[in-house]
Amino acid sequence: MQAEFGLKREENNSLFYKEWKNDKGIFHFHSQIELYFVDGGEMEVSVGDQSRTLCTGEMSVALSYTPHGYKTPFSSSSSALIIPTYLCEDFVEATKGKKAVDPFITDRTTVKRIKEYVSALVRKDINDIERHGYVYVILGTIMSILRFEDTSAPEDTSLASKLLFYINENYKENITPASIAAHFGYTQSHISRFFRSRF
Repeated sequence: MQAEFGLKREENNSLFYKEWKNDKGIFHFHSQIELYFVDGGEMEVSVGDQSRTLCTGEMSVALSYTPHGYKTPFSSSSSALIIPTYLCEDFVEATKGKKAVDPFITDRTTVKRIKEYVSALVRKDINDIERHGYVYVILGTIMSILRFEDTSAPEDTSLASKLLFYINENYKENITPASIAAHFGYTQSHISRFFRSRF
């Protein structure tokens, strides 16, 4: 399955929370961390190369640039919290070059606690310090539950974003791997290896 780059999500690089009924999210990826909650019914959830049907009170975690998508088989209510990386730099650093062994959290007590933190985080009257605090409490809880393993993917996530933006803005021009490499100051072989291994 081919993942689509979430260009609009990249352009709107802010904390985002939304609730859905019968969601059908396309298989996509972006630089932000995405937490997806099944609030009612069940959802078919894919994160990276893993898929699972999640039930009410369960959730998934998609790290930066990890492809993910959702589909309602019958009926569902769900919600997503998308956290930009500038709000959680320590978490991004701790998970750099890693992937979740199992990106699904099915312990309903833990998910309920995380959802309570999310409810506090998305309040309208929250200040910046509280916002950062709740983001770290949420991600710290997730880090204590999920196991991570090293991947062979390159670690420069900012280069990945820059490449995708450049290609999106210049695809009508006569761009080549050589011209892209020259634009970013790398060798063509480095850019080609980076692109193949990352995307």
